[in-house]
Amino acid sequence: MTVRRVDANGAQVPAPAALARLARTRSAPADLGLLLRGLHSRRLVLLKSLLTGLDRRTYAVPPAARARFEEHWRLLERAEERDPAAVRDTLDYPAVGTWLARALAASTNPEPARRLGHFGSVAAAAALRAGTPFTLTLTPRDGLLALPGIGVLTTMAPAVRLTARAHTAHLRPEGPGPGTVLLRAGGRIHGAGPGWHGLRRLPGTTAFLDDLDPYRAPPEGISRAALPPAPRTETGTDPWLPRWRSALALLRATDPQRAAETTALLRCLVPLARAGPYGPGAHGVSATFRAAPGAVLATLPDSAAELAAVLVHETQHSKLAVLHDLLPLHHAGPYAAYKVAWRTDPRPLAGVLQGTYAHLALADFWGRVAGRAGLPAGVRGAARARHDSYRRQVAEALPILLESNELTPAGVEFAREMRAHHAGLGRTAGRAVVIGGPSPFGDVR
Repeated sequence: MTVRRVDANGAQVPAPAALARLARTRSAPADLGLLLRGLHSRRLVLLKSLLTGLDRRTYAVPPAARARFEEHWRLLERAEERDPAAVRDTLDYPAVGTWLARALAASTNPEPARRLGHFGSVAAAAALRAGTPFTLTLTPRDGLLALPGIGVLTTMAPAVRLTARAHTAHLRPEGPGPGTVLLRAGGRIHGAGPGWHGLRRLPGTTAFLDDLDPYRAPPEGISRAALPPAPRTETGTDPWLPRWRSALALLRATDPQRAAETTALLRCLVPLARAGPYGPGAHGVSATFRAAPGAVLATLPDSAAELAAVLVHETQHSKLAVLHDLLPLHHAGPYAAYKVAWRTDPRPLAGVLQGTYAHLALADFWGRVAGRAGLPAGVRGAARARHDSYRRQVAEALPILLESNELTPAGVEFAREMRAHHAGLGRTAGRAVVIGGPSPFGDVR
């Protein structure tokens, strides 16, 4: 499947065995490959939808903007001819999904061209990673030129000239002054020059700590507190990378399979600005967005164990978002009608399914932490309490799913497999008591 031709039905549908494994929150390598291919197929369909929308509404896009879009599309095609994997990796980056969703929404109003310019940065990032020679003039927005999955250039220049060769590239802002040099080596792009900031790699993975891309988070913020993404000036003083190392080490020690799943699906961790000591967000916020699977947005957790739990929680949301695109699990409407233990407000069935799935994985995770030899007794005791809490939450939510008429046949089978996995986690007793839920403000958007 290429950027030239997109078949909306070309994505592979999970076989029954794969669906069962995914329902039990345990993924085989082949299952992860299926999800990644499904994500890419969906991204291409949406990209093609953007192009089709422009074709149908030529009156809404100035000729010059349309010509630039066509130029950028041709560059993307050339890059794909040279290195399809590099193009795929760029298009599937979460911030590209967020931009694409906003561009598609903008295509329904009289000024769809306003967001089209960023497509040039997407195509340029893909071509840079593919080692494609090209020359392109890009327009910064609000003093920022972002190359998804690579970094950003801060500049007040109205335009930036990007000249690329196989292993080097130059970013030269219009006007006097030096430019930025980018080097391509070992599959990565490194830069140096005035105003250049590169993304930082999360140790032990190919994912990034993304505190730069302007499309890394929605403009309205996260949760009822409307938390914005944290800037580099803030994250540089926070212990994100050390905490990440410890969280990944804990995951690998307690559950290597889940650690492998997390590192395979995670593309970026997006720090959110610190919440105030009181009110919404005071006890931590995390989120996943359907338009950007593979991105975990979170405030800095208090400990490595809390960060590990956030990763487990939000990875399930990404998995389920992609899976539902491949094989619809429900035909539920947006109406909130169900009470669940982890929320004070009623939830639509889609939210019940997302929350139940994530909490099932958390019950599994905390149970393994509780059984991990060598951890202090206090840590194991707290983990056991969390395991019991999440297990009870799932026990109360499963009947809602299984008794609903809003699940598809695949969704019914998925819920039954969830129930089977839950039964293997131990007996439940008493009503659920929420203990430190890491994502209290939403299931997935």
